[in-house]
Amino acid sequence: MTDVSTPAPGTRALVLGGGGVAGIAWELGVLSALQDAGVDLDAADLVVGSSAGSVVGTFVRYGAVQQAYDQQHAAVPTTYEEPVPIDGEDFQQRIGAVLEGASSDQDARARLGLLAQRTTDGQTDDERTATFAETLPSSEWPAKPLALTAIDATDGTFRVLTAADAVPLPRAVAASCSVPLVWSPVGIEGRPYVDGGMRSATNADVAAGYERVLVIACGPEGPSPLGPWLDVAVEGLRAAGSSVEVVVADSTSQQAFGTNSLSLSTQAPAADAGRTQGAAVAEGIAAFWA
Repeated sequence: MTDVSTPAPGTRALVLGGGGVAGIAWELGVLSALQDAGVDLDAADLVVGSSAGSVVGTFVRYGAVQQAYDQQHAAVPTTYEEPVPIDGEDFQQRIGAVLEGASSDQDARARLGLLAQRTTDGQTDDERTATFAETLPSSEWPAKPLALTAIDATDGTFRVLTAADAVPLPRAVAASCSVPLVWSPVGIEGRPYVDGGMRSATNADVAAGYERVLVIACGPEGPSPLGPWLDVAVEGLRAAGSSVEVVVADSTSQQAFGTNSLSLSTQAPAADAGRTQGAAVAEGIAAFWA
């Protein structure tokens, strides 16, 4: 089963993808530049956030993009412990091995979820949720539609969480950001959930039915057995009549992400790179969004 129900389609949808700590900073930089160019982010009838995008989407809905962007330049605390870098090759090999023989995208996600449930990061659900509660501008769902993606780690069901689900916002964000093999799943309604970005880094198809869809992606997506990657989703949206614009992190921005996108040391350079790229595309996006 795949649940992609969202609020009734309207005119504009903003889709924000995953990308770790660096991705949050980069997206805030892009959006800050777009706002300065006159792009009214508040005009979005729907904001969709996956993983890092769930954090940024919350800032968008609370009108706090500039404030959050400025915070990306704060000094890294002296007590900060650098997270262990993800070994990309090992990560892909472990995921590839568990996905081999999957009968469907949902089966593939369920297999990944089972692997994720074997991960222990030393934090409880409540501790993880509390961390996000401190980070977000509010612990309450915003008044305007915000859709956050997550995956049921038991059966692979894709969920689009909204205010109607009555899941506390920090818990929904924590679940959407729970990267398998890095952090333990987060419990929602008695079931374990993991990063919605595992289905697709952007899950742009959630914006189906909207006239204009703006996608902010921290990198290109290749074919995946876990769900519709970006090119497929965009093709489907356009075939159904939506106009779609995609901003993908350029080479300079991707270099700013460094070798560990989960490190706080990436925040300032990624935010600056995002702002530069956002300024470069702002005129075209402003015309598209108007």
